[in-house]
Amino acid sequence: MKKVIYLVTITVFFLVACQQHSHSKENSKTNTKKTIATIDSSLNIVPYHLMEDHFYRVVGFSSEVEVLLIEQQPEGEQLVQYNLLTGKKKTLYFSKDDIIQAFIHPSMKQILLQTATNEKRATVMILSNTGELLHKFQVKSSEISIVWNPSNANLLALAAFSDDFSYKSYIYESNKEKLHRFQSANPFWTWLTDDSLWMNRMSNNPLNGGTLSIIDWKKNQEIPQSEHKVIYMSSFKQSKIIVTMDFKHEEFQYVLQKGKQKKMWKTPAVSSFSQWFVPEIQWLEDQSMMTLLPMKNGIVDDGEHPFQLVHATLKGVQNIGQLKNYEPITCSSKGTVCLSGNNYETLISTKSYEMKKWLLLKK
Repeated sequence: MKKVIYLVTITVFFLVACQQHSHSKENSKTNTKKTIATIDSSLNIVPYHLMEDHFYRVVGFSSEVEVLLIEQQPEGEQLVQYNLLTGKKKTLYFSKDDIIQAFIHPSMKQILLQTATNEKRATVMILSNTGELLHKFQVKSSEISIVWNPSNANLLALAAFSDDFSYKSYIYESNKEKLHRFQSANPFWTWLTDDSLWMNRMSNNPLNGGTLSIIDWKKNQEIPQSEHKVIYMSSFKQSKIIVTMDFKHEEFQYVLQKGKQKKMWKTPAVSSFSQWFVPEIQWLEDQSMMTLLPMKNGIVDDGEHPFQLVHATLKGVQNIGQLKNYEPITCSSKGTVCLSGNNYETLISTKSYEMKKWLLLKK
């Protein structure tokens, strides 16, 4: 009998202990879950003071509160990360050669730098988000155009231009460290899937728009599509957007699509330097997007021309605020904040639509 009581007691103790251990592990997981810092108001930020001759360019957001920028030093150029909430800066990478281009992958895990030691060869480096060199390769070219696959950081599409404006098209697979050559009718693409690129075959007159094609880079094959009068296209994960021209009403028609779901809206058409002008789409991590929409027809280069900053989803287009003139924007992956201005010097809090200069350049 005592043995039975002892066994029951041990069993109960064991079960209780297991439950406590299980709760302890769950609590530990809950407690260790990271809280993502965000900027509720642009008024809370700490401005960054920098000498004008040390500034090269702002790259974009590396988190909801951190910005990457390139600074010039006597010995070379450095990639700097600045925290808008704490005012702390950190140098992630230093290059003796000029940094020509820089990109942050939408995953926020990798950074791409393109440098040039001479006019005939470009060096491309892929870094971790802490500045560790992961991959490095070179391409013969006087200038290169780079399109990073937003859904797969291992894939880059490159157009390597020569002095006579001829070009060669490549895909670089960083996980295999291989450079593949493929053929393309023009050097301007956007990624559609890991195996394919979107290309817009423009007519002789750019104002007439173009016809979409899909390039299967593995098979080196071009597949014509039915969409025409296309003036802009972009994709991210399972979502894509196509902008076409409605000549009758002088309007841009936007179609946002994910699978069988679609959302369409129209805006007045605007042009710049004898071409239709569609501001860049800023994809967010949830596959919604931020962009600027023109509020009236005309030429962007001629004086005041207002734009609306909007957040677009398959449910609709939400107006966030208005800009008096066009200024380029770049937004954080969650869309809580955007940077605007020719140097991206102004921070916009999208929730309250407050603005404040975060980058103060001194002469």
